[in-house]
Amino acid sequence: MASSTTLDKVKAITRKDPNIQDLHASDDAVVFALVLAEEMAPLGKFKSKTEAAQTYLVAHILSVAFTVAGGQGPLSSESIGGITQSFTLPYLNQQTVIASTQYGLMYLEMVRASIVSIKSIKPA
Repeated sequence: MASSTTLDKVKAITRKDPNIQDLHASDDAVVFALVLAEEMAPLGKFKSKTEAAQTYLVAHILSVAFTVAGGQGPLSSESIGGITQSFTLPYLNQQTVIASTQYGLMYLEMVRASIVSIKSIKPA
């Protein structure tokens, strides 16, 4: 089954990220991110919200892929007067990688919302 999301949908939520805006659907990074999102955010887990979950996850994967190796993370703010740019710190370990971007945080929120709470059942 193909991914529920597309690069165009990812571009719609990442308009301020020139690295993602310059990508093409046939680029290896995009194909990889779409396949990974399909595996990590399957239809059975998210049901009607699968497309949104996959879109945020692909945006996160591509955003992390373009984090500069020198420690510069995604752009967090910029100013016009005085020309100032601020960047977030990149993730520090594998456990925090998904929370290192705003897109990953949205995906995590969707994961939390999809977890079915288990109610205790009284024995008969």
